[in-house]
This record gives sequence, C-alpha cells and structure tokens, in this order.
Amino acid sequence: MMRLTSIFNGLLLGALPLFAAASPGTGKAPGAAAILQTAPSGAADCQVTPGEGGELRAPLFSPKTAGCPIARVAGEDDPVLLGELADALGQAHMAGKSGARHGARPKDMDYKPTLDRLVDVRLLALEAKTMGLIDQPDARSALEAFKATTLRGMLQGQVTAKVKPDPAEVDKSFKAAVKQWKIRSVMFKQEAEAKRFREDLAKGKGFPELARAAVAAKKAEGGEPGYVSGKKLLPELAHATARLKQGEVSEPVKTTGGWVVLRIEGERYPKDAKALAEARAASLSSQQFKAIRRFYQELVKKYATVDEPLLKQLDFEARGEAGFQALAKDPRPLALIRGERPLTIADLTDDLSKKFFHGLDGPIKEHRVNPLKVDTFETLLGARLFAREAAERKLDQTAVFRAKVRQYERVLALNVFVEKVIVPGVKVTENEAKARYEKQKGELTVPAMYRLDGLGFKDRRTAEGAVQKLKGGTDLNWMRASADGQLDAEKQQLRFDGKVVSANGLPAGLAKVLSGAKNGEYRLFSSADGAEHYAVRVVEQVPPSVQPYADAREKLARELESEKIAAGLRDYAARLRKVQKVDVLITRIAG
Repeated sequence: MMRLTSIFNGLLLGALPLFAAASPGTGKAPGAAAILQTAPSGAADCQVTPGEGGELRAPLFSPKTAGCPIARVAGEDDPVLLGELADALGQAHMAGKSGARHGARPKDMDYKPTLDRLVDVRLLALEAKTMGLIDQPDARSALEAFKATTLRGMLQGQVTAKVKPDPAEVDKSFKAAVKQWKIRSVMFKQEAEAKRFREDLAKGKGFPELARAAVAAKKAEGGEPGYVSGKKLLPELAHATARLKQGEVSEPVKTTGGWVVLRIEGERYPKDAKALAEARAASLSSQQFKAIRRFYQELVKKYATVDEPLLKQLDFEARGEAGFQALAKDPRPLALIRGERPLTIADLTDDLSKKFFHGLDGPIKEHRVNPLKVDTFETLLGARLFAREAAERKLDQTAVFRAKVRQYERVLALNVFVEKVIVPGVKVTENEAKARYEKQKGELTVPAMYRLDGLGFKDRRTAEGAVQKLKGGTDLNWMRASADGQLDAEKQQLRFDGKVVSANGLPAGLAKVLSGAKNGEYRLFSSADGAEHYAVRVVEQVPPSVQPYADAREKLARELESEKIAAGLRDYAARLRKVQKVDVLITRIAG
C-alpha cells in the first residue's frame, strides 16, 4: 500500500464539487426567482412576493431574500438559506465548473445538485457533532482562535470604516510607478570616446549633432529619443536617469553593451488605471494601519498600564539560552490590564520562543531575539486589548458574529469528520496510481517553458532590422531606450514581464516561431492581425517532456485519494438521508 500524507482540508463551498457537480445550464440569471413553500413573516432578509396559486416568489440573487430558508435538517439549528444557494450557484458559474452559459434562462437552471451538496454538508457536520468530534481539544482550540480572530477583524473593521486613501500619498506612489522619461542616448564601445563626447557637450556643442556624427563615424550607436519607464531600463541606466533633471546629461555609464551617455528631454505620467488602483490600495492600507495603530494606543490608555522601564531593560540574549529559560518562568508583569490577569515576562518569553522552530541557541548568538521584543509584546497586548474592547462593544452578541461562528463550526466539524472517519478507510495502491498514470500519460506532457524579453514595433521592416542588430550584439535594454518606431509597451499585445510562460499560453504563431530556439537567441514574430511586430529574445527555455511516473506519482495519488474521500462522503451522506429528516422548502426556480 502507498502511504498517503495529504490532509483533506477546507471543505467549504470551494471544495463542495467533491460531492457533485452542478448540472449543465446552471448559471446566474438576474431575473431568476425561487418558488418557496413558506417564508418567515416580517424578516428583512426574506421579502417574498405572493404569486399565482399561493406560491411565494423570492428573487434568487437579492440581499432582500438571502435569508429565506430553503431546506431544514432535523437537529440542525440553522436552515439552508437562499443566499447560500445563490452564492454556490454563482461560484460554480464563475469557475466554469457547471458548464453554465452566461445569462442562462431560469428554466435551464438545475439547482438541485447544488442544494443537495449544501444539505449534505449540514448532515455530515451534524453527524460529526453528534459523535463528539467537535469537542476534541484541537477542534475547540481552533474554534476559540477563530472567534478571537473574527472579533478582532470586526473591531478593526469598525475602526477603519471611514478611512480613505491619502490623495498626496496616492499621487506620489502613482507617479513613481508610471513615470516615463524621454531619453536621447548614444552608446560607445570605448570609454575614451564616451568621455570625449561628454567633454564636447560641456563645451556647448549640441547633443543631436554630436550623436549623429559619432554614429556616422561608426564610433557609436544611437537613435531618436523615446519615452521609457525605469523598469524597462538596465539598472545602471535607471539609476543614472533617476538622478537627472530635464535637460541634464549623464556621465558615461558602463553597461554590458558599452558606455552610454544620455540626456533627459522630457518627463510624462501616462494614464494607467491599474497603477492608480494599486496606488490607492497601498495608500488605503497604509492609512488603515495608522488608524489601527492610533486605536491600539487609545486602548492602552483606556485599559492598561505598561511598565516601560522593565520592558526596555529586558534582555533575552544576555545569558544565553539558560537566561532565556529563566525569563520563561518570570512572573513579573509587563502590563497590568484592568479586570484581567496581567501580561507577564513569562508570557512574552513564551511567545518569542514560538518564533524560532529550530531552537534558541543560534538566534540568541546571532542577536535575532531582542529585535523582536517590542513588536511581539505589542502584538500580545493588542490581542488582549482588542478582545476586551470587542467584549465591551458586545460584538460577540451580534447576529453577524454568531452566523460566522456557526458556519465555521460546520466547516470545522466536517473537516474533523473527514480526518477521523473517512480518511482512515481510504487507501491508494501503487497499482492504482500506475493505472491512472498510463491513462493520463498523454495529458502529463510538460510543454516547453519560456522566459522571454523583447521589443514591439509598428513596422515589420523596423522589427527585422532590430533583430539583426540584436543578433549582432546591440544591447536590448539600450535599444529599448533609444530605438524608433516602438509600440507603447503598456498597450501592445505581448507583454514581456520576466515571468516564465508555457508554450500553451502563448499565441500559436509565437509558439511555432520559438520552437527549437535556444537560450539567448532572437526571433522575429508578427501578430496574427499584422499590426504588431516583435523582436523576441529567449532569455531561458526548457524543452517539452513527458513527466516521469516518479514525478507524477504524488499528484496522482492525491487525486485518487480525493476521489475516494469524495465517494466516501457521498455514501455516508446518502445513508444519513435515510434516517435524518430533511425538509426542502423550495419547489423550483422560475423566471
């Protein structure tokens, strides 16, 4: 028998397809309505409309009906809600697992497999609770940790609810991200020629005239100025550019291709919705952190008295590991918390020890422990104070918190049930894994992988010329900063971002052009519409290959294990349905 070490986790909605796949045609239809047998009266989140024959209509994708019960499992306090079904259907549609067509009509929507899945989760979680699995120490500890984290998150949400990005911060970050320089440059093979060029400029001679003369004398390469961002430049050129103001000229900069002299002829900040969104998100995160930090300091004043001198003098490295262990028993309080036990040196020492999984001797000798002292203390104290404030605000009594806890309890119970009841009976043999390998061999071929760089041009002839120059030794980054006729790098079809890409993820024409290419080679590629032409450099490539069984073995074993676990869950849920009463309150989905 093969020993399987994979742990089956996270049986939340994302993993529910293990039970069953939604039928083809399931999709998100804005006008769909669930037809219910009954509904609670006066509920703000279950506002149904009477229909023909006494039926009750509830819009499927509406917050006003998300709280309508659609199924009840005997012994389970919480019914399955219409909002849960709508979310599950929507997730299946977005993931493409259901084979849904966008805008599917309600008559095409088969919701029953998805509802069965939700009911099965309730049944299995209830079984786990009945068996007492949820009361095991690890499960209780996980639940308490979840409660604490959830309350802290809810409190932080209240603190940061009105926080907004700082406009000045956004503007600064955005400009730094998108800034482009209009650079006129010339590259010399010899340093002496570059210095002479720079000296002539200092005497008042014009850059364009001197550059053209140097190129005509075949002492240098150059081109007309173009806009380029710092990330597209060689690091040494980017460093030089960042130090120059408009109109200024650099000293000769050494690059792999030669000596470059450049002049800044302009600056611009092009529109970039993605960069602007990232700048706003970064500023919002920064402002939220500051708000939470201020709130922490307010809570310290409200609830705690911190012994700052004692905290400052604490040295966890002074007497080696023996001294550290002595502090682990030190009961002196570092912070007194009103109405609660104090936060002690022993508490802080214990938490610090958990940050070093391979022992303390090395970290102490390398002086890596004391630098963590203050942050660790504030994290510990913050957790206590946030919990205290959450309790003062009675956040643990809110419907939102209780709903989150009940949902987590179900997931936790289900996970424990899988681990304790289902997994022990699951075995995958070597022969089963080998049979799966032979069956999927054709799918286990690893395509060629590439790391690419290059330039895009508007004209094919210009691109051809660029490829020839690059093959002749011209530096790619220098050409990027100086070549005429380039496409806007932010708008062109191909993006060269340095990431490894699969041949399967490339345009078919490009994959064909790159076939057989070696590291460092340049290839010419034109887009299918003939509008864009590229000089493409193969930075790195790995040829296609069939994955050996030894490499695929673990993945195949996990697949087989997951399938057997899913089958075991389905079988167990089916048996529970025979003895457990389930009331389904939805009759169909209509337009």
